[in-house]
Amino acid sequence: MIPTRLRHHYDIDGIVKIASAVALPELKFFKVAQVESPDLVIEVAPVGGLRPRVRSALVAKGSGLVYREHLGGLFANFGIEMGNPMSVKAGPLLALSPHVLYTNIVEPLLRFLLVKRGFMLLHAACISIEGRSIMLSAQTDTGKTSTILSLLRRHGGTFYSDDMVVVSDQGTVSRYPKPLTISAHTLRSVPSHRLAPVQRLSLAWQSRLHSRGGRATGKRMSQFNLPMMAMNAGVQMLIPPPKYMITDLVDCEIGGRIDIRHVFLIERGSPALVAGVQPADALTELLANTEDAYGFPPYAQLAPRLVIEGEGYDDLRLKERAILSSALRSAEVTRLRVDDFSWPEMIRARSDKMDEVEIVPIGGQRVLNPARVPIASGPR
Repeated sequence: MIPTRLRHHYDIDGIVKIASAVALPELKFFKVAQVESPDLVIEVAPVGGLRPRVRSALVAKGSGLVYREHLGGLFANFGIEMGNPMSVKAGPLLALSPHVLYTNIVEPLLRFLLVKRGFMLLHAACISIEGRSIMLSAQTDTGKTSTILSLLRRHGGTFYSDDMVVVSDQGTVSRYPKPLTISAHTLRSVPSHRLAPVQRLSLAWQSRLHSRGGRATGKRMSQFNLPMMAMNAGVQMLIPPPKYMITDLVDCEIGGRIDIRHVFLIERGSPALVAGVQPADALTELLANTEDAYGFPPYAQLAPRLVIEGEGYDDLRLKERAILSSALRSAEVTRLRVDDFSWPEMIRARSDKMDEVEIVPIGGQRVLNPARVPIASGPR
């Protein structure tokens, strides 16, 4: 029987089940009344002793790991027991900042639990327009969210994910509709009536903190002897990230599962549209973009020491690679590089008018002639 203190239950489409003492807003789409035999259990308790420490440390304890920070067990310490089910004990401060708890601890564990079930949690967005799937991958804070919002706003369609998506080795992608983190720039892609004036005004200072620059500052600070988990949790308690469900922002449906057909690698720079990206190159880049999403501490310390149902980090990464390689067998991968924010126009042209786009051989690669693809003059 699941203890009554674990009041929050999540079922990720029957693949992984979670019982938690803390509400996890990122997983609210998957919330259910009850789960049986959870794969992951999350509890709240002081961890690692109450006394302060000189520096943070991740140490082995029995069959698990304990992460201790400077401020002691009432703050951002946590413990992981790598049994069946896996269990997490989070310090009280982390329980008050569920976004940090989810992003820094829960999602990395879900990533590798999914691998054990034959799936990959890929850092990518996915929608479908007129029944055709469109998957986007990029490094964090490139423009993936605004591109997805623009496409759905202009053309309608079905939403599967914005940040992470569940990929199977059968070449399908399943929904993972976390709330979108939007910025003042992303707001340009959202109809003006969707958010109240006070919400739009608050984005000015929220997005400064939760932008690429804010996260980069946090990563730089992590190189010093600071209690980064506690600091991150405290800041996000005071200034929560601006998160909204996709249906709050644009009219669309949330889908279930769809075949992977078109994959777009989007980036900024000198305009180019390259078709037929080699499978090995696409695989390497998609894996790198996924790893890029897990840059905040203590992931670099934690991940290499995880053991999920008897398999370590290196084995799990190899399985993850094999799943993605198999999933891409029938997909067409295109690289889109622009110096503005015109990805939506290019994606639409590529996916809808493939036969009309001239393919020009350049350096042994098939490059779509940019003159035949409409490029907008400014951000959307």
